[in-house]
Amino acid sequence: MGRLRSRVLGAVGAATAAVLLSSCGTPSSLSPIDNTAAYTKYNGMTGDSRHDALVEEAKKEGGLVVYTTSENVAAEVAPAFEKKYGISVSVYRATTEALRQRILQESDAGRPLNDVVETSDIEMAILNERELLGKYVTDIPVDERARLPFMVGAYFIATLPVHNTRLVKASDAPRELADFTDPRWKGKLALEKEDENWYLSVYRYYRSHGMSKADFITMMKKIAANSRQVSGHLTSHDLLKSGEYSVFVTDFLHYVTAQDPGAVDYKPVVGPVNLQVLGAVPMRGAAHPAAALLWSDFYLTEAQPLLHNVSGIPTNPSAVPGYRPLLPDDDQVLVEDWRTLLTKGADWSAAYGNLLSGKDPVIPDGVS
Repeated sequence: MGRLRSRVLGAVGAATAAVLLSSCGTPSSLSPIDNTAAYTKYNGMTGDSRHDALVEEAKKEGGLVVYTTSENVAAEVAPAFEKKYGISVSVYRATTEALRQRILQESDAGRPLNDVVETSDIEMAILNERELLGKYVTDIPVDERARLPFMVGAYFIATLPVHNTRLVKASDAPRELADFTDPRWKGKLALEKEDENWYLSVYRYYRSHGMSKADFITMMKKIAANSRQVSGHLTSHDLLKSGEYSVFVTDFLHYVTAQDPGAVDYKPVVGPVNLQVLGAVPMRGAAHPAAALLWSDFYLTEAQPLLHNVSGIPTNPSAVPGYRPLLPDDDQVLVEDWRTLLTKGADWSAAYGNLLSGKDPVIPDGVS
């Protein structure tokens, strides 16, 4: 089981290199695959009949190639899938941007070499625009906020302020984002430099609750002036724990729950909280379509306890024994605006960069 996966990066990498080389000269030997018919057949099935049919066909297909952004997929999810079904899983892991570029390059060279992609909502939206994703339909009960037009999310990554419990007493913990405008937080805050998705959600939230654009700009400039710019959520979270700063304003909730919850805390919850949707979607050109669908179903059921806390908030909490909600059920917790990020993401990235750098404009032109 582990022997095949240990060869995965080299095998997939070599095949990819061959495809990319062919795209620079002679035409690729890989023909596009369209599994619409297969996906339509299985998507029309439910329950045990769907599961049993997928298992039977997936065993005939003999394997599965998964491209993922999650370390937990290779460490826990793939071994659990292999143990249950006896189907070998090859895993390639990279950052969201690197994963997207690899898939697009492979597509330009003939077709992607993976059967399943596991990544974020905005990256999925980009791949969907290129018509690279297969149709995935399921009646597995998941949080409705995770059902996007092109994917069914398996977990949420929540971005919100987290504080060091040694440096911030419970009585002094902030209650709302505006609290961070106070001069007492000068030099004690951190903002991650690539969190324009959180910034867009914050803007949407406050504008929908009656705050003027001018007041929002004033508030955010004061918060930015009190903050240092950091890079990398995991490294920045570790620096928060060590006491490098008191509050990481754009931290990830699963780092709090998966590591040492005593060193840091996110309660009381300071909203708005940005939810990024992540999940596993079969590729339209999958060489192993039944195995791809079986993996996506597994991701929403038996893999949910493995994803819980380590990767994020599960979208099917009924599959997690003893699950307790981590966030309040109110409008300060909102799914990010992937549609705007898809079309205007560069503008919001530039505006957020200006905010952190003390420049203008801090809201994209034309945004009311």
